[in-house]
Amino acid sequence: MWRYLTSAGLARLADEMVVITLALLAWSRTGDELLTGVTTAAYALPAVVTGPLLGAWLDRTRHPLVALAGNQFLLAAMAVGLIVVPAPLLPVLAFVAGLTLPMTSGGFTSMLPRLGVDLPRVTAYDSMLYSGTAIAGLALASIVAVVWSPAGAMAVVSALAFAGGLVTLRLVLAPAPPSPHSSLLPALRAGARTLVRTPPLRAATLTSVISFVGFGMLVVTLPVLLPLLHAHSDLSGLVLAAFDLGAVLAVLAVRPYLSRWLPERVLFVTVALYGVSFALWTLAGNLVVLTLLALLAGFASGPTLAALITARQRYSPPELLGQVSTTGASLKIGAFALGSLLAGVLLSSRTPATALLVIAALQFVAVGAGLIAARRPVRLQISSGTPGGPC
Repeated sequence: MWRYLTSAGLARLADEMVVITLALLAWSRTGDELLTGVTTAAYALPAVVTGPLLGAWLDRTRHPLVALAGNQFLLAAMAVGLIVVPAPLLPVLAFVAGLTLPMTSGGFTSMLPRLGVDLPRVTAYDSMLYSGTAIAGLALASIVAVVWSPAGAMAVVSALAFAGGLVTLRLVLAPAPPSPHSSLLPALRAGARTLVRTPPLRAATLTSVISFVGFGMLVVTLPVLLPLLHAHSDLSGLVLAAFDLGAVLAVLAVRPYLSRWLPERVLFVTVALYGVSFALWTLAGNLVVLTLLALLAGFASGPTLAALITARQRYSPPELLGQVSTTGASLKIGAFALGSLLAGVLLSSRTPATALLVIAALQFVAVGAGLIAARRPVRLQISSGTPGGPC
């Protein structure tokens, strides 16, 4: 388990740094809100298409560790390229770097049942690892950007991604469950059916996706907001790190009790609380208050990720877990891209306070959509293939 946490931790540390470093790099080089939003979105956008394909392939390949490590090596190479290319080409390299992005989140998580350890325990640790690496990655990105430069932060991303790839190759996994599907296309159909036709999984996925649009907006909004609070834009990562610190504290506090409730219900409650706490961000008059409010928002939303991972494990057939995980991750990453673009457009004509209110409102929209999705049956008509049901 600890070797897994090390390899996944290095990979996610690099990935968490990229999110804010891309925005800081584009903003520092151009001062253009729209280009900053486009660059950040370009990193996330391809995952909408590649996530389901990568997940279905990951469920079937005999060499999943090579695939997971290859994702890290690609990120390492593209991070170097982002340092040296002209500013107009930043979105292009960001797009290439994001092609295999779902492997870092959903891909690693889908390996948990194959580690041969206590699944609820390692799932809780994996959830805390997400937030822990987010804290470290965002803080490290800001510190390096302030002390050195955003380009220096991107160089650190490259080194961490390369190291993560090397450690991943040393993992040991149990064999994958046999797939009942003879080729990739039927597996994709079955995975789509599982996501769409399983009400609690559908509801949890939809809620998390809509909620994550707000995070995409936040990453682009913070560098514009902080100068209005008399703080440096490069400190955006520290604000986000405070948010993730609150999330870790929340998981530590409630982890023993999470199994008592259905995961989708935990997700509805925490996303709603996140929306309430986030609305308070518009009242911040300085960086200290904003950071404390970020800590509070993180605590409110802390169990969300653990609940989402548990929902995927509980309601997905074992042979489709990789695809369901990476597809869910790709949808969230696509939502992040949409949020980044929305923030770029919104901030070109509106104030950061307006963007913050939109982010808060999106959380309540997410909960409402999830509640509807949990109750109403959805029929997905696909011509052939065996449907997958909840496990």
